[in-house]
Amino acid sequence: MPIPEKRELRRFCELDGWEETEATSPDHYRYRKRLDNGDVLRTKVSRGRGPVCDDVALWSRIWRYQLGLDSEDEFWEVLQTRKPAQRGRPEDEPGGEALDAWLFEFLVNVLGMSEDEVLALSAEAAMELYLQRVGRRET
Repeated sequence: MPIPEKRELRRFCELDGWEETEATSPDHYRYRKRLDNGDVLRTKVSRGRGPVCDDVALWSRIWRYQLGLDSEDEFWEVLQTRKPAQRGRPEDEPGGEALDAWLFEFLVNVLGMSEDEVLALSAEAAMELYLQRVGRRET
């Protein structure tokens, strides 16, 4: 499947009930969505035209972790049907502690951890790694 255009990602957020936050910047639109289970998803869309990104692996992480979808098909289905994605179906058991998207992205992109390694961490352990890296570890 093709990587969507920025305008398509913005349209997805609108159709899926995302809130555009006031934390916009000159180069990005920022969105937030609170799920029924209390988790908060966050994503951002670069301003301008063109594809969301130029890397299929990055797009895969965006729809999976930032948009909280089970498949890329769900993204396109929302655009086609104009109905929000179905998340948190009764058969889905809640997982462990959810990490904030920024922390997950930090551990993967800055520390170079694999997604599986990050998902295996508790929220406390993930934050400890972050604090160690930025040099603000409290003792």
